[in-house]
Amino acid sequence: MSSSSSSSSGGHGEKRLVNENEDREAFESSDEEPVDPSPPIPPEPMMMMMPPPPLPPPLAEKTLSPPPSVERQQQPEEGKEKEERDEYEKKYTILPKPDQSNIPLNAQEVRSDSNHPQWMKDMWAQQTKALTEEAKKELERKIYEGAIPPELSHAKPGDAIFVTFATHSVRDFAKNWVNAARRLKLEPHFVGALDEKMLEDLKSWNVPSMLLTGNSVLANRGVQFITAGSAAFKKMGTVKTKFVQDLLDMNLNPILSDADVAWMRDPRAYFNKGTYGKADILVSTDCIDVPGDKDDSNKCAHVNFNTGILHIRATEESKNFLQAWKTKVATSTIAWMRDQPAFNLLMHEGVRGHALENAIKLKDMADRGKEGFRMVYYAANATVKLGVLPNWLFGNGHSYFVQWHHKQFPEDGEPYAVHTTYQYGDDGQYAWGKRERMRQAGIWTADDREYYEDAHTKYLVVPDVFAQVKHANGPGGAKMKTVGYGNGDYRVAIERHFAEDKVRRETVRNLLALGKLLNRTIILPEPRCYCDKIWNNLNACRAPGAEKFVLPYSCPMDHIYDLPSWFRSGLKFREPGFLADSRVPDSVRNDIIRVNVERRRNSQLVLEGDGAGGEKTTTTNSFDIGEEEGKSSSSSSSSSDVQLPFGFTAAMAEEALKPFSSHAVLEFDYLAEEGVFCGFHGKEENHDFDASVQGALSHYQYYCFTEPWLASNAPRSGRRPNEPYEPQVVKRHCGEMDTSMRASGKVHLGVIEHINKKEEQNLKCTCEFGFGVPTALETVAKGPMCTHESHS
Repeated sequence: MSSSSSSSSGGHGEKRLVNENEDREAFESSDEEPVDPSPPIPPEPMMMMMPPPPLPPPLAEKTLSPPPSVERQQQPEEGKEKEERDEYEKKYTILPKPDQSNIPLNAQEVRSDSNHPQWMKDMWAQQTKALTEEAKKELERKIYEGAIPPELSHAKPGDAIFVTFATHSVRDFAKNWVNAARRLKLEPHFVGALDEKMLEDLKSWNVPSMLLTGNSVLANRGVQFITAGSAAFKKMGTVKTKFVQDLLDMNLNPILSDADVAWMRDPRAYFNKGTYGKADILVSTDCIDVPGDKDDSNKCAHVNFNTGILHIRATEESKNFLQAWKTKVATSTIAWMRDQPAFNLLMHEGVRGHALENAIKLKDMADRGKEGFRMVYYAANATVKLGVLPNWLFGNGHSYFVQWHHKQFPEDGEPYAVHTTYQYGDDGQYAWGKRERMRQAGIWTADDREYYEDAHTKYLVVPDVFAQVKHANGPGGAKMKTVGYGNGDYRVAIERHFAEDKVRRETVRNLLALGKLLNRTIILPEPRCYCDKIWNNLNACRAPGAEKFVLPYSCPMDHIYDLPSWFRSGLKFREPGFLADSRVPDSVRNDIIRVNVERRRNSQLVLEGDGAGGEKTTTTNSFDIGEEEGKSSSSSSSSSDVQLPFGFTAAMAEEALKPFSSHAVLEFDYLAEEGVFCGFHGKEENHDFDASVQGALSHYQYYCFTEPWLASNAPRSGRRPNEPYEPQVVKRHCGEMDTSMRASGKVHLGVIEHINKKEEQNLKCTCEFGFGVPTALETVAKGPMCTHESHS
């Protein structure tokens, strides 16, 4: 498990984070792989609209699920299993291995004198020490010498065993993983401990575990949470690959997953069905193009495999590959040559271009892509047969938490698992972004009961629809609940994106202020985004490769906030949808006092909760594109228990709400505009509050659009003779770095100011920049809308 490198480098255009040497590959990497560092391979045909290529504290133990009463899932009877396998095998044949004699090995280095971009040369030049001879010897010591160790005695030869690895820094994620394994009866399972403290916890939870051979290489690593950018991450990969070797020697077939994977279904029957049953190795993908992956015709061939979900069968071919994999990670002095890049490079040895050679031939091509008939490939010089798992059933952080494919297209099936990649909210202390995504999606089970049931915690909320803008119709008066992907739709998307954020950020700031005033924990409204977050160009405000996913989407917190700041600041909050969680007692959910706030006079703002004439409606529709109109997510109504005027002060709120202090939830129906709350009791209190939330409310993100850039003749694209390709996204779109633009006053966050010209051909900059921060309460309190005598 690792954090996103996208946020760790600041993202202000100072360091290129994606391989744009071919724009189809522009955002192929997950949080574990910030780039594809391998040398360029001949490009695939361009996709439409793509620019052309250039030459926390410990948690209570009672949240852990008890061990299941059944040791392992009952296996289907052999006769039935064989009959089903035979039926599938009638519909495909195994192809002979491709001739490898005339295929040169893919280059394994980028030299300083090569004709590659400078960023790529620099990356290959980054060096680190290989493992010491002592460490290498430790990694060669086998734990299997003819007898299975007692810690693995619950697994029998031939079993598929579910395995993850954990340091104590990811203890919460290990707990979440174990809870899922027990709930789904994923037996046998095992957690490899990478330090003594983690081993102690696992023993106390009664989880099969052992301290892995080679773990000493992680000692004195200098950080608590191991991110992909830390030196310890590379060393951790050697320990993991060594243990997988040991499992294969025991004739066990590991189903490996990172600790930040959430399992939702047992995948064993799926892994064994049809063509996948012929693979030596099954691996997940960083591909975010769901329609392309469903087509199963190599449209994701340019994208990295992600070893966060990996099933390896104990074949001789797999064992030989594991030895080569472990050796490459342990002996390489290239800094980024961790386990996943090494896996990708080895799998592509002896491969023409990106696309692997088919190992299966279907008798009826109409079956292609269907369950039981996914393609299997020859890889690693045709020494292994590799299956790539579908990205909507084994989701990544984009297909699951951004596209929400399983909600938008439930007919495609419930996911088996999701790996929390493609996120931006972790740091060296903790995986904040991963945890909040899982909480928001309802798949996090490692919080203690007090998180949901603490009788002393009182809450403050604004219904989702009163923190969301009811947008005007689209171009030509067309009604647009969602935003399309036509040539001009990026304008509609970014305008709505910034308008939505302004209302949301003002609402959240006022919620935080009132939460502090009333000593209540705020529940964040569900955020609605109209532009994807990515450190690259956008196609129709969407990440390249995901051009047709539904906008708007329910965006993760790490898309719109500096998430670590929320925790460093000690802010009291709960994730969106908290009250709908079944773990919240009815005594909390149903104990709501409704506070009606007067609207600002002559306000032009219309919220989703407002009726046609601007009046408040009687229901609060939770954001969900496919949801029925009028479906209520929290029981708001036009009736209210308390009324407050626009521009109310701290003293007014305290007086009006004092009789209701014992109630579990206060629900405000309107906090969306500047001046609705006029601040605390004095200047100093306002100043201190502003300082306490500045980091949490600030977030920088550029949005650079492919469409107007192409209309401007794609400057700095490398298309024309003697024109170099500019890898820095903002500089390519605007002619200078965004740091320089911000320093010279050319950027005003949250304002559409560069693409709002009539003729796209004359644009000097084809990016916009978010996000604006609400006016400080100290300033608001002195403004013309705050004139109440009770305000000091």
